[in-house]
Amino acid sequence: MQDHILVLCRNRSLAGLISRTLRYRQIYSLPLPFETPAEEVLARAPRGVIVASDAFGADALDGFDFSLLTSQTPILALGGAVGVLCRHFGGAAGPASCARGSVTLGLAEDPLFQDVASGEHVLHGFCELTLPEGLSSLATANERPIGFKHAALPLYALQYPIERNDPDSAQLLFNFAASVCGCSASWDEDSIIDMAVDRVRTAAPEGTVLCAVSGGVDSAVCAKLASLAVGDRLKCVFVDTGLFRCNEPEGVITVFAESLNLTVSYVDARTAFLTALSGVSSPEEKERVASQVMTQVLVSQLTHDHSIRTIVMGTNFNDTLFGISPGASLDGQAHAPSVRLCEPVNDLFKDEVRRLAAALALPASIATRQPFPASGLALRIYGQVTEDKLMLLRAADACFLEEIRAGGHDKRLWQFYATLVNNPDRPGGYAVCLRALQASQGGALAARLPFDVLERATQRIRTEVRGITRVVYDLTPSAHYGELE
Repeated sequence: MQDHILVLCRNRSLAGLISRTLRYRQIYSLPLPFETPAEEVLARAPRGVIVASDAFGADALDGFDFSLLTSQTPILALGGAVGVLCRHFGGAAGPASCARGSVTLGLAEDPLFQDVASGEHVLHGFCELTLPEGLSSLATANERPIGFKHAALPLYALQYPIERNDPDSAQLLFNFAASVCGCSASWDEDSIIDMAVDRVRTAAPEGTVLCAVSGGVDSAVCAKLASLAVGDRLKCVFVDTGLFRCNEPEGVITVFAESLNLTVSYVDARTAFLTALSGVSSPEEKERVASQVMTQVLVSQLTHDHSIRTIVMGTNFNDTLFGISPGASLDGQAHAPSVRLCEPVNDLFKDEVRRLAAALALPASIATRQPFPASGLALRIYGQVTEDKLMLLRAADACFLEEIRAGGHDKRLWQFYATLVNNPDRPGGYAVCLRALQASQGGALAARLPFDVLERATQRIRTEVRGITRVVYDLTPSAHYGELE
């Protein structure tokens, strides 16, 4: 069994950050619901457990199973969990505070802090601890305890911020996993590929394996893994929803044939999607309807090909962590009990899937493809979706994309696209909102594109796309980069 660390944290973004940080250092880590009973946690045989809370109140550990503390499994408590645990063992914790400016951080001589810098640090929130007998100081801020180690239990507690792109917090997590828990750093691309291929072979011992591909990295990686696992028993299909960008359906099928040596069958479902989306305005409802219609289309494939025994889906761990489960409705189809659902990358984060794409030698057009919503351009049209609106947005988006690429700016951008809205100044006319984002710590910021690029894109859209009467640029930052990646 793969050595692993489990993470218990209510904040899914923080849980994902901790797990991704460890996995980047080749330590397998998996977030679990915060209220997971100790019996279930221990049944997974983890090498260690990280318990984190970004809240500093007395309820920071509400729902936590305290019996886990006496299991002799190494535990690292972070953030607001530390004060609650200090009180649990008979100590005291002051009110949460945020130091003005930096504090002098003192770290004990312990394997947990190997290659972690002490000295001046900025702590965004911590409480001073009064340690009872049995707890020894592990870290101090301005010579006051902010962390402890238990004398008899393998329990470490530390109020230290885990932040994106912070080498010290990454080293701290690695030290806990490797030095304290004894985890081996074996979570690499080769082991992931072997595990995923075995998963497909186990799920599909016989019959045809159906894999729906969209051009995205998740489905492409799954198709490649399924090809390695079952060979010519794989059947790939591309479902044209009518919600793709300009020339995208043809491009996807061509890339799969020429670069992956996989034949992809074309399924025209444009009418079904447009009909189902008629009258739908809210983004959430568009996503729900698109997912429902996709399920219906895939299930219909079972009636056309009775040899299909397994359906491969490209669900990744970001989807399940943030409550999205594309395969859930498909898995519940009662009229297809003999068909199994396989999700080869459902325990991989998006960045891991991209690294896997590179290891599998997938072309850059797939490996680095921008995030694209399941409901496609429907989500980038404000209000109801019509064929006319799709045509306008598709053309405007193509103009913007061409100008970005012509200037060589696409390589530094995380995402760029156009959205379509009604023009409030001209009834019956439409406005296009251009958006380009660069990744930053904790989110994504609007890119400072050269003005001449925006000017050329604006001129082309107003000239080439009849019906567009206004073009604007969106400067709003996004908080979703970490969730998607």
